[in-house]
Amino acid sequence: MELKGITIDFDDKKTCGLLPDLCFEWDEKFEELEDNQKLIKYWENNINKVLSQTKNIITGTINSRAIICSANDEAIKIIKETFKDLELSTISYEELMQCESCLSHNYLDNDFNKEK
Repeated sequence: MELKGITIDFDDKKTCGLLPDLCFEWDEKFEELEDNQKLIKYWENNINKVLSQTKNIITGTINSRAIICSANDEAIKIIKETFKDLELSTISYEELMQCESCLSHNYLDNDFNKEK
């Protein structure tokens, strides 16, 4: 199964090329990208915006990538509109099995609530 969604790689400095306004004050010589508070706030605020409109998503992290994805057409549309600065990508369900931190909104398995 493939899902559509957004990923932000907190180990890849190319992320700042996609969202330059969020990296303006970030000092790459002294800080890791995962310490960029503007980028973290952008991610968390947009996740909350999506969740206010749908629960048909999967969200969490795979390695250093934060993900939000869905197989539901309406949820994919909401993700795309909310994260309009980023392109949708395809994520396989097998990839999600590698998720390191919580998948608190796994609509494919309503009983699944993995905590950190």
